[in-house]
Amino acid sequence: MEWGEFVLALAAFLGSHVIPARLRGPLVARLGKRAYVAGYSLLSLALLYWLILAAGRAPFVEIWPQQPWMRWLVNLVMPVAVLAATLGGMAGLMAGFTLWGAVHLVANGDLAHVILFGLLLAYALFGLAISLRRGASLRLTWPRLALAALAWAALLYLHLPVIGVSPLP
Repeated sequence: MEWGEFVLALAAFLGSHVIPARLRGPLVARLGKRAYVAGYSLLSLALLYWLILAAGRAPFVEIWPQQPWMRWLVNLVMPVAVLAATLGGMAGLMAGFTLWGAVHLVANGDLAHVILFGLLLAYALFGLAISLRRGASLRLTWPRLALAALAWAALLYLHLPVIGVSPLP
């Protein structure tokens, strides 16, 4: 399929973030806010996973070579990204995705991953700007710090078996 799966996965992921904006009100009224958020989150994660795998299966077209320092950068920034995502509400989540997209963009210099992480970075920056206009709050508690540490450790440990690439330098 060459680029077909990647284009389809990208369209599905982006579409899933545009279409629900128009359907959110009726879906929340019908399902309740918690069920809507849980369902939408699971759908988003599944589509993101497919998109990441499809980018890995797309033809490799190198734009810049990967250097060892790039993986160090990812491993230094990702704990901060996870911490932001768990402590700061929607603005924190968007800040976490912004950091995630930015460092993964640097570390993955092939065309499919540059498209993937470049678009995700732009989308996260847009979401961060909207979230910051609505106000940001930091919810620093020990349970959230523990959650951030566990989430980061799980992402680090599961990266190779789930994504197929070791995050370690």
